[in-house]
Amino acid sequence: MATVIITGASSGIGEATALELKKQGYQVVGTYNHSLDRAEFLVKNFGVDMVKCDVSSESQVEELFSYAEKKYGKVSAVISNAGVAIMQKPIIDVSVSEIDSAISVNLKGTLLVNKRAVLSMLSGGGKIINVSSVFGLEGGSCEVVYSATKSGVLGLTRALSEELSNSEISVCAVALGLIDTPMNSHLSNEDKLSFVKEYGLNKVPSSEQVAKEILKILKLDDINGKVFKIFC
Repeated sequence: MATVIITGASSGIGEATALELKKQGYQVVGTYNHSLDRAEFLVKNFGVDMVKCDVSSESQVEELFSYAEKKYGKVSAVISNAGVAIMQKPIIDVSVSEIDSAISVNLKGTLLVNKRAVLSMLSGGGKIINVSSVFGLEGGSCEVVYSATKSGVLGLTRALSEELSNSEISVCAVALGLIDTPMNSHLSNEDKLSFVKEYGLNKVPSSEQVAKEILKILKLDDINGKVFKIFC
């Protein structure tokens, strides 16, 4: 049974992906940071192994991987999904603490998870999927900080794929459009309708739909260096 680590697995896309992979027979080790009640629910009702981990902490990322390796052996894949968003606002209204939080989780956290994933996979290979955003590709008005961090995720994915090109480790990214998740609950119906119209969708996609797309990517052989656009 292949073991997959999924960060940010206690809500939204991470949770949906954890449940989809568990249903498909994968051994899933998910992370949570603040949502203890939800994590316990996933453990009790679905058998998803959940570990508390702040991905911006190198020591906690190390503990996560050490736990998974000790309990399950080889880690076959890592889906680096943990992220935070900032309320839409002009950059002049964004606080330094908000900038620090977004960079720490979205960019630094992804770097730390990727770094430890590579170390785990050096001897046996594996796959790393980094979750980015359409804003990482195109940028978004009043989403400057979030766009910058998600663009950084794409940059590190491309660079790391080059670094790993002669290894058995593959790294790719998914660029997501607007998804119906708690992170986007602050958006107005007008904002959501505008996005749906711009990208020719019938409605805002669900986390479950994204999870199925990530599963498809996980099963592909040739993913190194690719950015898969999903609902954008």
